[in-house]
Amino acid sequence: MGTLTRPAIAFVNPSVGFSDRRKSKPIGLAYIMAYLERAGFPSSGFDFGDSEDDAVELAALYGLDRFDVVGFSVYNESFRAAVAMAEWIRSRRPECLIVLGGPHATAVHEHILRRHPCVDVVVRREGEEAMLELVRGLDDRAGLTAIKGTTWRAPDGTGTSSGTGDSDGNGDGGDLLVNADRDFVPDLDLIPFPDAEFTSHSGYPDLTYYDEVQGRLKAALTICSSRSCPYDCSFCGVLTIGRKYRSREAERVVAELLHFRERHGVNYEHVYFSDANFFVSPARALEVAEALYEADPQVTFSFGTRVNQILKAAEVLPRLKERGLRFIELGIESASEPVLERLAKHVKPEVNVAAVRLLKRLGIEISLDFIMLDPATTLADIRANTEFLREAGFYDYVPHDHLYTALVLYEGTPIRDFYARRFGVVFDPDELPSPFTLFELPEVQRFSDTLRAFRKQWQDRIDGALAQGELALASIGDDTDLPRASHARLQLDVVSLRHAPNLFTERLLEDAEAGFPLLDGGGLEALLPRPGHDRVPLHDLIERTEATAREAGFAQTPGAVGPHGRD
Repeated sequence: MGTLTRPAIAFVNPSVGFSDRRKSKPIGLAYIMAYLERAGFPSSGFDFGDSEDDAVELAALYGLDRFDVVGFSVYNESFRAAVAMAEWIRSRRPECLIVLGGPHATAVHEHILRRHPCVDVVVRREGEEAMLELVRGLDDRAGLTAIKGTTWRAPDGTGTSSGTGDSDGNGDGGDLLVNADRDFVPDLDLIPFPDAEFTSHSGYPDLTYYDEVQGRLKAALTICSSRSCPYDCSFCGVLTIGRKYRSREAERVVAELLHFRERHGVNYEHVYFSDANFFVSPARALEVAEALYEADPQVTFSFGTRVNQILKAAEVLPRLKERGLRFIELGIESASEPVLERLAKHVKPEVNVAAVRLLKRLGIEISLDFIMLDPATTLADIRANTEFLREAGFYDYVPHDHLYTALVLYEGTPIRDFYARRFGVVFDPDELPSPFTLFELPEVQRFSDTLRAFRKQWQDRIDGALAQGELALASIGDDTDLPRASHARLQLDVVSLRHAPNLFTERLLEDAEAGFPLLDGGGLEALLPRPGHDRVPLHDLIERTEATAREAGFAQTPGAVGPHGRD
């Protein structure tokens, strides 16, 4: 490669294969880029996370072969795209150092190097310190291979084999240099703010939060105030990085908010905490809330946590609400005890119910994390879930994504190993098996297939009409020309649309429990609900809602969403 004083460095977030309008910048890569920038090594960021374009075409379009170092952050879903890009770069620029990191790369670091010669090194777990050592020592490739927290393909058979490589005979099969794990960054406050810019193939929507308490839309900012989680849920990809929980000081969290307000010229007034588990220490959570309130009483915030922590720290929640807590992303996952045991949640269904009741009593909104199906799901498990959703008051909950979720078996998680043993198979480390093809029971498979068909045919139409109706209701003032009867009917129709996917799910479950007589006799149409006060067909309900919204003087703009707070 020759003498390099300042190598050209790129970091890439490869595509997961689908588009997500709620896309946000890859904060993990942003931290690494900011860390290197402070040390005098600027880099370029490329975010293709939601692109549906060909990976190689993207690599060529954005000239990824012009860099001396290219680092990919990979998940199971994005691994194939990362390898395709890496192979193209290698063919165009053989001397480029190609680095993989992230949860998937950490979980199968040895396999990657054995099967994919286009990859030079895997950085395991956290990436800031190891990446800085890599770019600092780039002039001497041989000296790089001893960096802690990295795995290399050993030159000239000088490495050691752990015997854990893949057994399919792919790759060069050589020995590996698996260096000792690097200690976790002990003080997160020493890492600079994730102030890095990315070239995005699709751009980023403005992040907002509709504050129903204050009745206005707020500009929002995502902040990560801690790393990891001390719990061991069997399905969680955080386990691949490690369970060493560390948190930042409240003052640094406030400083980050103020930094990006000035940096972007945007008055951010809501903070989405993206921590894996923000509420590990309720006392510390309260310190952060108090610090934000002292800096600006208009700032509101939200975070994610577990149900058992909600109950253990119930006395803190009222104060958090006073200081701006608007909603909690609650990891309920399932209402079935056998499923909760498989997921290693270490809670009973009644704990889920108690946590929901507590938050509703306090007036704290819930954002629902839920897994409707897993490979061993039974109709009884689905029945427990639907009854919980109805009884706990989630019939009005939007978006409806929770109705369609299935457990994803991420590489490196105990649940993936559990199902590999249960099925007597070896999952290919390069592949993420579709969660919708693994069901053990044929009746559950058919339930899932039918539910997905409903989603494909109807959910977008429901979402569009619902957004149009809710935005119309929000815009109607006292001086509206809309007749009172039409206004009242629109209110009822919006509620009916919120309920429609839930009603379909219940009807489908009842049909499954009876052996699918309706589905066999009339197909999907036979199961469509007639929601609402006058039980009109779903198609008519959608058209009526849209027509009434237009009558109110509201025409939906492309991409418009309803004021649900979290959109």
